[in-house]
Amino acid sequence: MSAPSLRRLAAALAAVTVLALALRTAGLSAQPVIPDDLSVATTARQFTDAGLPEPTMWNHPRLRDHLVAASLDRLGDTPWGLKAWSVALGTLSVPAVALLVLAVGGGPVAAVLAALLTAVDGLHLDFSRQAINDVYLAFFPVAGLAAAWRYRAARRAGWLLAAGSLFGLGLASKWSAAFPLAAAAALVAADALRGPGTRREKAAELAFAGAALAALPLAIYLATFGPWFGRGYGLGDWLRFHGSMALETATHTGYAGTKRPGYEGELVGAWRWFLQPVWYADVSVHRAGQAQARIVGIGNPVAWLAVLPAAAWAAFRALRRGDRAALALLALFAIAYGPFALARRPIWTNSAVAVVPFAMALVGLALARLAEAGRRAVAGAFTAAALAAAAVLVAPAAGIATPAGDAVVGAVVPPIAFEPKVADAPGPRHAGEGRP
Repeated sequence: MSAPSLRRLAAALAAVTVLALALRTAGLSAQPVIPDDLSVATTARQFTDAGLPEPTMWNHPRLRDHLVAASLDRLGDTPWGLKAWSVALGTLSVPAVALLVLAVGGGPVAAVLAALLTAVDGLHLDFSRQAINDVYLAFFPVAGLAAAWRYRAARRAGWLLAAGSLFGLGLASKWSAAFPLAAAAALVAADALRGPGTRREKAAELAFAGAALAALPLAIYLATFGPWFGRGYGLGDWLRFHGSMALETATHTGYAGTKRPGYEGELVGAWRWFLQPVWYADVSVHRAGQAQARIVGIGNPVAWLAVLPAAAWAAFRALRRGDRAALALLALFAIAYGPFALARRPIWTNSAVAVVPFAMALVGLALARLAEAGRRAVAGAFTAAALAAAAVLVAPAAGIATPAGDAVVGAVVPPIAFEPKVADAPGPRHAGEGRP
């Protein structure tokens, strides 16, 4: 890429990243908090201070507790103290997806379009403004894959160590990061086996890859349980605790009292995510002198309904035209989305946030290839439609009432979604499961 082209690309990505940051920070101080925000704050304090992974989301890893506790210490019990990490990682996932598209050979136009569609997505935006950690999974695995691809191209050890660190932080957020990690490890191992060098050199490269993509992520993951081990538990207790975590995660469909009959919109089969409008709704905590707000993240319907056609197109490009970028992005989308789509239990739509960058990468690549084929008007019209939809959906994600936003929410979200829900049920109750 020439120097002028590189400068234009850098300027475009900087502009999209600034847009993403502006959307995620605008009015954040005034956005009313929701019950999950308050539960996250309580859990962060209890885990870092006493090793108790409760009251909320005890079945997930603990990185969020450390990060939120640190920001609360620095910024106080404010929306920024609660949400600074989600804002930061939600924003960073925008350039991260662009770098991944570039790394696999998608080109600068596809990279910028993928970043733009991620930046303005209503569901991604909503969870970038909440304290819970779903948006962490939209950054760490994506950035880890981009770093792994850079290692494959340059064979510089620092890139693989960066990838291992990012994957470790992803695993310490939620276990679904294991699937992109496994894909990266398989690719790096395959490169080592079929590349040049003696048997000893290949063995050394495989050993390094194992250290970077297995030992390092595990060490990071273990470190986040430090306060829990500080309660006197050992490795056997930790393994039993993880058995309980796995069982809860595999069967979890909402704590008792948090769901009502007919409230199925946010708890659907993940195979439906790209076939219908999807949403996640919250009602803010009632406080004296402050009106309650409805905070609704709605996946951009223009972009989301184009994902499966873009996947089919990518498969065609890969098989018929040997488009390696299309093959890579299709495979990564399948790896990120497949475990959710194939799950037997319903999956909350908040989990879709982790798939958004991979989905938008496919759509961005399809639009870029259309433009390269001379169909710029089609690509431009689609992008304009997606941005128009996003402009309407920004307000509900920030808890701001507007006529257009309220009309969309009223058409998509059933009224029962806004009925009060009780707090999460208590966490684990047995030795080795979080309580003494």
